[in-house]
Amino acid sequence: MKLRHYILPVCIGSNLLAQEHAPLCPQLNFGFTHAVYSSICFLSTGDQQEGRARKKNKPSGMAESQYGFGIGTFLWMPMNERLVYKPKLEGNFTTSCLKEKARLFATSFEIAVSNSFAMALKPVNDHGIIYMARNMSCYLSWKQPYLLLGPKVNLKKFDAGFINKGFQNELAFGFLLGYGINYEFHGTNVAPEIIYSLTSTAQNKINDNRKVLHTVSLAINFF
Repeated sequence: MKLRHYILPVCIGSNLLAQEHAPLCPQLNFGFTHAVYSSICFLSTGDQQEGRARKKNKPSGMAESQYGFGIGTFLWMPMNERLVYKPKLEGNFTTSCLKEKARLFATSFEIAVSNSFAMALKPVNDHGIIYMARNMSCYLSWKQPYLLLGPKVNLKKFDAGFINKGFQNELAFGFLLGYGINYEFHGTNVAPEIIYSLTSTAQNKINDNRKVLHTVSLAINFF
């Protein structure tokens, strides 16, 4: 009799464990990204007026300029039909030009981490076409434009020559805003993006002011 009392709970438990559960993110994809970018740091209004008073012939509101390229990886995690979570880890190689009394050049390696969301601007276009040239076109499975928005963190390590002059490595925080189009062609997604980001750091101040960088990047994503 005791054995019969235990058979029913065991059978119920085995049936519950055998039930199929739908995956949380059935369309989870890993992707690869490559980008080129350019950054500018402007002087504050007071610094611009002071600089013009010292150098009336060559006024400039630019304190620092940067350019470089980056490679990285990301996750493409659809939350619903219109929203995708896109965390990204990227390594950037940068050349900087700091405009002080004399121009100072530096190279750096940067690790950039962003947690952005891609929000669809239109429904999926199932008849997407890319026009390549006259009488030539590429037919896609579908395409969809989206808006990219989210925070980002940059950790930049400069070369030894720049550090020896008294400067510091930088930790910057900011946000990004971008526009992209997701093209799907025979199971492969290609998504070009244009992104504007604004980051700020208190290290390596420009004329005793917090440095704020405006960055525009062009990226292409594969997943």
